[in-house]
Amino acid sequence: MTATAETEDTYFRAGIAALQGARAAEARDQFQAAIDAGLATANSWLGLALASLVLEDNRTAETAVDEVLSQEPRHLRGLIIKGDLLLGRDERRAALSYYNLVMQLAATLADIPAQLRQDLTRIQDRMVQISAQFQSDLMECLGAGGYRRETASARFNLGLDMLLGKVEREHDPRPFPQKPHAFYLPDMPYQPFYPVDTLPWVSQLESATEAINQELNHFLSGQPGEFVPYVHGGLELPGQTPDSMKDPDSWTAAFVWRDGMAQEDVMSEHPTLCSLMESIPLTEVGGFSPSVLFSRLRPGARIDPHTGLLNCRLICHLPLVVPSGCGLRVGEERREVARGRVWAFDDSISHEAWNESDADRVVLIFDIWHPDLDKQERRDIKSLLEAVSGQA
Repeated sequence: MTATAETEDTYFRAGIAALQGARAAEARDQFQAAIDAGLATANSWLGLALASLVLEDNRTAETAVDEVLSQEPRHLRGLIIKGDLLLGRDERRAALSYYNLVMQLAATLADIPAQLRQDLTRIQDRMVQISAQFQSDLMECLGAGGYRRETASARFNLGLDMLLGKVEREHDPRPFPQKPHAFYLPDMPYQPFYPVDTLPWVSQLESATEAINQELNHFLSGQPGEFVPYVHGGLELPGQTPDSMKDPDSWTAAFVWRDGMAQEDVMSEHPTLCSLMESIPLTEVGGFSPSVLFSRLRPGARIDPHTGLLNCRLICHLPLVVPSGCGLRVGEERREVARGRVWAFDDSISHEAWNESDADRVVLIFDIWHPDLDKQERRDIKSLLEAVSGQA
C-alpha cells in the first residue's frame, strides 16, 4: 500500500468508526480532511455523503455522491443514495432512472449482501409506487391536452401502452433497430436517412447556406466564447449518453433555441436563419424542443455510436464549415459531409460522426416532426412528452 493510500485509509477508518459510533459530525470532518488534502477516492466521498445524510445536510450529500458517481458511474451505493435524494425532492422520473440502473446492476451479482437486499426490496416498492403515480399523472395530462383513446391513432395507443409497461415491444432483428430512450412510436418508417427531396423547405435552406454562415461568423467575432460543451437536456437521463460524448472540448455548440427556449440575444444576430425556421415544422415540446444550434466538432474528434430520444422526429443538418474527412453513419449507411447539402435522419437509430481533418467542422442542427405523423399524433406526442418532462 502506498503512503498516499495509507493516509487516506487512516482518515477513512476514523470516519467509519465515528459513523458507527453515532458521531456524524466527527465522521464528516474526517472524510472532509481526506478530500481537502487531495487524497480522497470514491470511498471518502461516499463517507462524506453518508455522514451528511445523518446530519440532514442533503446538499453536501448530493455533491459528494455526484463525485462518487463521476469516478465510479456504476457504484451501487452511490446510485441508491442519488435516487433517494431525487425522490426526496419529488423528482420521481429522475429517481426512477437511478433505481432502474440499480436493479439492472444488482441482477448481475452472484451474491447480494443482506443490506443491499434490504435496499433492493425497498427500491422495488418505491418503483411500484412511482410508476403508479406516474401513470395517473400522465393520463391526467394527456386528457387535459385533448387525448382520447378511442380517437387516437392505434400506434400512439400502442406506444403509450409500451411506455406504461402494459405491452412488450416485439424484438426487432435488424442490426440497428430504432432504440429511442424516451418514447417509441410503433410502425414508424425505418429510414436511417429520410429522402430530403420530399421536404419542401430544403432547397430554400440550402440556398441560404452562405448567408447563415456569414451571420454566424459575424456573431462569433463579437462572442468568441459562445461555443460551449454540448450537453443533452430536456428528457435526457443518466446512463443514456456515452462518456466519450461528454468531452468538454471535442464537441461544442452555440444554441439559437435550446430545449425549447429561444436564446433571444443569439436570435437577434441570425435574422436569415430565424426567418427560415418559421417555415420549417420544428418540434415544439415544452422543456424539450426545438433545439436549433451550431455544432462544432474539433479536428480528430469522434462522436461515438449512440441513439436519441424519439423515433417520431428527424434530426436535420446543414453543413456550413466542412473540411475533408468528415462523415456520419446512421444504421448501416455512411455518408460524407458536404457543405450546403441538407440531410435529415432518424437519430433513434445508432449513429456516429467523425472529423478526421485538421480543422473544425461546423454544422447547423435542428429537429423536426417526422413527416409521417398527422396533426393529432403530434398533439398527443407533445402532451405526452411535456407530461414526462414536467412541463405540462
